[in-house]
Amino acid sequence: MSTKAELWGQWIEETLVSDIHAQDTPDPVPFFDEDASGLTTSNALGKYKWGLNQGEYLYLVYLLDEPVENAHDITPVYVGESADISSRIGQHSRKIRDALPVTEWEDDGEWGSFSKYDHIAAIREATSQSLYVWICDVDELAAGPYGHETYRQELEAKLVGLVHGQDRYERVFANREFVPNQILHAIGKAGSEWVTDPEAEAVSTGETESITSTTLQTNRSKTEQWQAWADEYILEDIRAGGTADPIPLFDVDEQSTVSLTDNGRLKRSVAIDERIRREGLKCLDDTGTPHPENEGLLYVMYQLADDGPDLFPADVVPRYIGKAEVYGKKRELSSNFVEIANERNATRSFARWGDGDYWHVGELSMAIHGDDERKVHWADALFEPGTRRLRKPTYLWVRAWNPDADLGPYGVPAFLAEVEPQLIGLAYDAFPDQLLNKEGTPDDAAIHTAEVSFEPASQ
Repeated sequence: MSTKAELWGQWIEETLVSDIHAQDTPDPVPFFDEDASGLTTSNALGKYKWGLNQGEYLYLVYLLDEPVENAHDITPVYVGESADISSRIGQHSRKIRDALPVTEWEDDGEWGSFSKYDHIAAIREATSQSLYVWICDVDELAAGPYGHETYRQELEAKLVGLVHGQDRYERVFANREFVPNQILHAIGKAGSEWVTDPEAEAVSTGETESITSTTLQTNRSKTEQWQAWADEYILEDIRAGGTADPIPLFDVDEQSTVSLTDNGRLKRSVAIDERIRREGLKCLDDTGTPHPENEGLLYVMYQLADDGPDLFPADVVPRYIGKAEVYGKKRELSSNFVEIANERNATRSFARWGDGDYWHVGELSMAIHGDDERKVHWADALFEPGTRRLRKPTYLWVRAWNPDADLGPYGVPAFLAEVEPQLIGLAYDAFPDQLLNKEGTPDDAAIHTAEVSFEPASQ
């Protein structure tokens, strides 16, 4: 049995700590040098990143206690990834230096004004320790922290999830992606006091100290890991009586042509609207504010390879994996849940499946009509060219996600913000040509490289 702290610690000791102890590496590499003119990117870092222009890189900004013996001597401040690490680190250096001194930071009244660069600068001023940078070529890694080969986008998300699963790093860790919106909301309200005020009330992220399932199944392939999770969650709902699964995403006729609403948007099925409302209300308390347990909705748009009565995990073909967090970044209640909280009939946002211009069904509708390009790849994959006729029945699985009770695909309790990229990484391995997610997939994934075009649908 392992905890997130143990998973993080083991991986860091096998990688960063090992590099620090190795005689043939320059680690630890300081981020900055300081002279009479102020801070500059250190000469050691300039040499370290020299020539690392094109590749698959992960990097870590960190503090350390010397002598470094194990992962407890490493304090993660920021985890990132880049295909052009030299430029990325140079950009970070400039923006951190521009954020100093933190005493001159002013809240401009806009959410996010206390940026990750302000955060890192505040950490540097708040400690006597130096900042260091570690660069890792992901292609040279044997495995990520969950025991599988990985790519840089997936690895970044996994590591951020492990760090945020440890309350001791909550105030020092500066990442804004793959972090629960509840944390981002709190940072936005606190500004620089998030770092400097030791009396600030801690924000509970629902950390669970122990894995509640069996030991990590590292002997499974990523495809098998996806199938096991799909079996436990998606197929379990299909097999269970009274769930209505599999639930069609759209309202269709006998020819599988999707109906239109009065305003010309693709029409969702009545059953999926009911499911979204039912699961969405589980994320709200009686006053319409975020529920203390359920973080929001996890959803999987999928098709079935076999329409027969006996379904197997390999039959679940994921087309898109996403989430809608009940907490907003700017406001306590996300705009995606306002209609659900107030039990309105409108479905403009509707937990991200709304028909407004910036939500899934709305964007797909505009792509079908030839008015927008954002969901052209969805339209091409799901519909016969130039029509509203689905190539295959398309379903949506929706679940109110409780990070204390629900398990990620590796058998570890996971925040909604981290389970989404975990599932994307596994689903991409299982169905690289079918998965429609662009974010969270490698640069050479088919969804990024394929030429996609789609003619407006006939009316």
